[in-house]
Amino acid sequence: MNQDRRRQAEDFLQPDEQLIAVCACEPGPGVPNPPEELLAPPEPAALGRRIEEKLPRPLQQFFKARGHDPRRDAAERTPDPADGTGMEGGWQSAAGRFLIGRAEARGSATDVLVVTDRRWFALTDVSPLWQSTPVMQQYWEVPRSAITVVRANGTGLLQKGRMSIEFADLSWVAVSALTPAEAPAFAAAAARYRLG
Repeated sequence: MNQDRRRQAEDFLQPDEQLIAVCACEPGPGVPNPPEELLAPPEPAALGRRIEEKLPRPLQQFFKARGHDPRRDAAERTPDPADGTGMEGGWQSAAGRFLIGRAEARGSATDVLVVTDRRWFALTDVSPLWQSTPVMQQYWEVPRSAITVVRANGTGLLQKGRMSIEFADLSWVAVSALTPAEAPAFAAAAARYRLG
């Protein structure tokens, strides 16, 4: 387990909560982006708010309608049918709520998925692009019982770190570990604790 990611996760632990496993990941191939109408509007940065306040009203309305975050451009891809399905269940399912929470956080393209003795949660770096020190924000949390299994099922050259997170409502979503070798270890640690 990467020590930096472990320290980032420890900052979000509740009293007496035990950290089980941490994995840096991103949405797997074929995972769709939530429709814009399901997302809350982004909060403008303090500097951005001050600049927008000085603009004429028509320009203010234009910029509010755009809501563009360049850090998500890499993740804003249309699923390629060759990648296979990356999600099962609608936007109201547990898998859909995971993806909506991720999109609303508007953080970096890489996330930290965390499993503890009580819950699962996910973090993303929401620091400005120019800042080198990460500022982590929790964007999703469920009790351990909400996830039935995490399967490390990497296939082919491009999907070696692929994992399927399967939820109790029978929905699932694919994520890819940034370091493919971490996927089987992460899934095994989560399963081992569940059985213990």
